[in-house]
Amino acid sequence: MALRIQYRNLLRTAQCQKPAADLPARSFPAKPSLLAPRHRQQQPFSTSLNKRQEPRQPPVPEQPTAIVPPAPVDPSLARPPATPSPPPPPTDPKQPPQPQPQQPKKPSRLVPRLIFALAFTLAGGLGGSSLRLALSPPDPPAPATAEDAYTTRVLHEQAAKLPVVQQLNADAATWESWDAYESLPAAHRAQHITAGALAGSRGVGGYQRVWWNRRTGELVSVIFFGSATTGWPGVVHGGCLATVLDESCGRAAFKDVEWGGRTGMTAKLGLEYKRITMANGFYVVRVKVRGEEDLPERERGKRHYKCWVDAQVEDAVTGAVTVTAEALFVGGQGKKKVNGGGALVETGQHVKF
Repeated sequence: MALRIQYRNLLRTAQCQKPAADLPARSFPAKPSLLAPRHRQQQPFSTSLNKRQEPRQPPVPEQPTAIVPPAPVDPSLARPPATPSPPPPPTDPKQPPQPQPQQPKKPSRLVPRLIFALAFTLAGGLGGSSLRLALSPPDPPAPATAEDAYTTRVLHEQAAKLPVVQQLNADAATWESWDAYESLPAAHRAQHITAGALAGSRGVGGYQRVWWNRRTGELVSVIFFGSATTGWPGVVHGGCLATVLDESCGRAAFKDVEWGGRTGMTAKLGLEYKRITMANGFYVVRVKVRGEEDLPERERGKRHYKCWVDAQVEDAVTGAVTVTAEALFVGGQGKKKVNGGGALVETGQHVKF
């Protein structure tokens, strides 16, 4: 059977390609545009008679952009041209390089913090120890013991360095001195409140020295109040101060010339506490008998049986006055003699108490 060629189909194909050749040529970009839709970029050119291509419009030529002249610039606002900085001077190869300034090192904060912590710890420890000793002091030594003798010796050494003691001892021709209660017999001393109950370094027996001025009659006592004389912790009891002032005023009245060395009694004693008196320091008791010219009109002419005395307690170091007192003693050579009016003078010497 012989192969038959279908010329009819070839003729139809040739007729369809002939009109397509008469169409104007179309130019396609080398690369598809990114802004065009994807189906248009991938659509091939078709020569089918069933789908005839519509002629595309020619591209619109771009209009030239209008050139706007620049706005005039105000010369006053224009910046001056920057002047170039001068070049650095040439360095001399023979001259050694200049050392660069070193930046100051910041001080370390560790050392101040350690110092502050150490100071705070020491202050706390000292403050706590001082408070503990003030609130609960150790027991004082009992009188007539080795510890009491040692404490008394130390107090005498410290008192000898006081300026007031050195000044009084330097003028022995004017000031007569003795230890308090040294002339009292043992039986009387045991019954005495200051020489017996307050004896030893725990009371007023650690150091109490008396000086009497032969010319003016002034009496000065330097005393150390022990830990057994306190009311509040570390503060001398007001009753103990009154007792010491009563004895000191009576001692000055007994040494007065108008009394003649006879016994007397305390008729009036007034005290004014100005500051606290501490039990761990030395104090000075100054006593002076009022003269006839210092008395009011109604009290003059009575000094043979009345004796007015002024006294004060002051710190031996600072001189601050802590207590002032005013006392009146009666007796002496008055009409009504006290305790029989027995004379306590032997061969012109007063008893030293």
